Amino acid sequence: MDRQTEIRLIKEVLALKEKGETQYHESSRTHDTERYVSQTWFERENDRLFQKLPMPIGSVNEVPKPGDYQSIEWINGSPLLMVRDKNNAVRVYANVCRHRNARLVESGSSGCKRRFSCPYHAWTYSTEGQLVSAPEFESGFAGLDKATLNLIEFDCRVVDGMVYIHPDPNCKLPDHFVDDEMAKGFRYLEIERLKVYKRRSYVVKANWKILVEGGIEAYHFNVAHKNTLASFFLGNLSTWESWGADMRMILPKKTMLDAKTLPEAQWDMRQMANVMYSLSPTLLLLAQPDNVSMIKMVPLSTGETRIEEVLLVEPPKDGGEAWSEAELKTHETNHKLVNLILNEDWGLGETIQKNMESGLVKQVHFGRFESALTWFHEHYERRID
Repeated sequence: MDRQTEIRLIKEVLALKEKGETQYHESSRTHDTERYVSQTWFERENDRLFQKLPMPIGSVNEVPKPGDYQSIEWINGSPLLMVRDKNNAVRVYANVCRHRNARLVESGSSGCKRRFSCPYHAWTYSTEGQLVSAPEFESGFAGLDKATLNLIEFDCRVVDGMVYIHPDPNCKLPDHFVDDEMAKGFRYLEIERLKVYKRRSYVVKANWKILVEGGIEAYHFNVAHKNTLASFFLGNLSTWESWGADMRMILPKKTMLDAKTLPEAQWDMRQMANVMYSLSPTLLLLAQPDNVSMIKMVPLSTGETRIEEVLLVEPPKDGGEAWSEAELKTHETNHKLVNLILNEDWGLGETIQKNMESGLVKQVHFGRFESALTWFHEHYERRID
């Protein structure tokens, strides 16, 4: 997002507020709840969405130095191992030993290694995925070529700090799959410069689409978040733009109204709004004034989704390796606050899922001011049909 776009978007919000409106769709929409509870629907999603399209799985700052790794339990049970190799390139492998399929590192773990040694029989791999040693290989595995037993590698590309893979290790990513405006957004957030403060992982008993929906509409703010963020925001007012299946949403704070009396040079989007980037299909970037929350949603079944929260923050102000006590206090407060607000949504999502599974009410309705939800489902339907 460049400065001209910031100014344009703030003016759009002020104009909508002046008219007492938000960004409307032309009509309301109704959908059957089957798409949230049906195993058939889930299998179609897995086949046509999660296994065939480029997937954002994280950011480069999760593995900032050569040898750093992050183990990720991904969609369809795929065990991924994101590694920064000795040449400083980010690579993604299957976290699977080529001998007997053991995990090389524990799921969800991170750290730094020059070598990945299987805990079962000590087959050992370099950060470039090469099988460099295996006990008694020559005598025990006659006829096998060690050079053909490197780690399974996924085609991986870094786009301005965000890491994408093709979920099928036999397929390549297309030449261009992230719109230039989304890439500008990653640069606007300075993803590559930020540092990982903390992460947490947990399972929410709700369909992944219910959880995505909660992140891309503001209609619920004054009710669901009445004790947390509601007092800081302009209620049911938001604007959004999309590029393909990705989108950016502006969630304006009440301080944006100050722009009416300030010179444009003092307009600051990051202070006046939360900016949400939705990376299809299941990753959200929530930008606040001094941090970015990366929220990964990993569908496990029709009614379960694992959440991976990663808080990205400014590097230490003194240029060193460690944050000051004051910085740590701020980061910890934000880490807890984001989780508190997310869990307000997730708790509602779990009750919604239970009600849908009961079958008593078989439809959901999206209002005109929930226009991003209509957009999301239109793209979703096209991709799985």
